[in-house]
Amino acid sequence: MNSQVTYVCYEESGQITAIVKGPRNAIEEPLGSFIDYQGDEDIGLNWYVFDGEILQKPEQPSPDYVFDYFSGEWQLDFEIAKQRKWDAIKGDRTAQEFGAFDWGGYTFQCDEVSQRRIQGAVQLSALDDTLTLDWTLADNSVQTFTAADYIQIGQALAVHVSQCHERGRILRLQINDATTLEELEAIFW
Repeated sequence: MNSQVTYVCYEESGQITAIVKGPRNAIEEPLGSFIDYQGDEDIGLNWYVFDGEILQKPEQPSPDYVFDYFSGEWQLDFEIAKQRKWDAIKGDRTAQEFGAFDWGGYTFQCDEVSQRRIQGAVQLSALDDTLTLDWTLADNSVQTFTAADYIQIGQALAVHVSQCHERGRILRLQINDATTLEELEAIFW
């Protein structure tokens, strides 16, 4: 019967890069830094090597933290935290922009298809000022609008989109100016 071997390969920092398991007579010793592991723990890439000892990393506080192999602790990477906050704000901005908007007491859908349809109605209205068309609103009710209405609806849509992006730009500046995690966490759409 062949004895089993587990080689834990790691970088100088202590980050484990590979775990090689198998029969001792079938596996060559790896190049570089490694430990011939004899323990019973199920070692994974969520472990690290420090002073020749294999240790398990503590739980990561959030994805904004990177592991410092020299201290054995998770450290906040503020640039990652800022990027994650901006990604969340962009998601909120997109949801708002392509959600719905109001004009004249009516709520209109404004997903990409609806925006194109509204723009088409505005273009038709510019060509024919006697135009009247039925429109299905966000609540699925139907309302008839005139060419003049569609011009105003198109303007309201443009203002809605512009306001979403203006808010996004303001929040982006706040994110860039944040110097603490508390300031960053206080930024919301």
